Amino acid sequence: MFRAPLDDIRAFGVNSPEDDKRFATVARLSEINLGVYRTFAEPWIRAAVTEPMAEAMRATHPHRLRFELFSDRNPLMSAAKPLAQGVRADRQPVSPDNPLLAMERQASSWITSALESWGEIRDSMTEAFFLTTYGSPLLQATVGLGAQGNGALRRSERDLVREAAAAELRSGLDRKFEEGGVEEAVLRALIHVRRPEGGFDERGYRMLKIIRETRKSNERLSLPRFREMLNEQLQLVLLDEERAIAALPKLLQTDEAETAAALAALHQLVGAAGALDAEGRRRFARVEKLFGTKPTKSRKGNG
Repeated sequence: MFRAPLDDIRAFGVNSPEDDKRFATVARLSEINLGVYRTFAEPWIRAAVTEPMAEAMRATHPHRLRFELFSDRNPLMSAAKPLAQGVRADRQPVSPDNPLLAMERQASSWITSALESWGEIRDSMTEAFFLTTYGSPLLQATVGLGAQGNGALRRSERDLVREAAAAELRSGLDRKFEEGGVEEAVLRALIHVRRPEGGFDERGYRMLKIIRETRKSNERLSLPRFREMLNEQLQLVLLDEERAIAALPKLLQTDEAETAAALAALHQLVGAAGALDAEGRRRFARVEKLFGTKPTKSRKGNG
């Protein structure tokens, strides 16, 4: 059964008025910074950076450069393929009592404990910084949130607006199951595969952004549109998962090369979020078959 995102958020509990004010301070400060940037910095940057310079910066971006260096386009990697095949053919499992295996497990355990401890320390420091900085009465007053008043009323009004928007979104979802293209198909398939585990985590979302950023600027979806598309596909899967997945061939009415590239990107995304369990593997096998299916009817729309 479909549940509105607002209901899911409420299930975790309601923020205190102090927390609401801190988040409002963050939002207001972000708006101020964006306005200052667009007024004073953006015109100069646009005038100074040409499209060839921007393309060169994109080409040397660490994420994109990493993919290029370890791809078949790098002639230095041509020797890696036969070496990998030879290693794969001669692989032999070590015996359980091998001392190096015990050392490996112990080192892995130490690394895991160290990373978890560092993560807890980092999260505590981040939380303390957030509470101290954005809970400061001086900063809140500076951005215009120092006055006491109808904060609860405004919060209720915002909830009503969000719920009305969610209801409008649900009413328009029914016609969107067979609308869209390759990008929508990949996002929808990824959500379907990872849904039994509660969705894909930060690694999967980061990989989505990396793939988006590797495209040329004139072919790249804007970040707001990217987020909107991701949310839309999530709502479709939540509303009627079987119908959403059965419609995948309708979204893939394109040439075989683009469909194959989309399936390769999906492999990357699924792998980035970690190993699949048995249910995830079953779902992914079904998606792979659907990506190879040629629909007989024409697509009804274009998202």
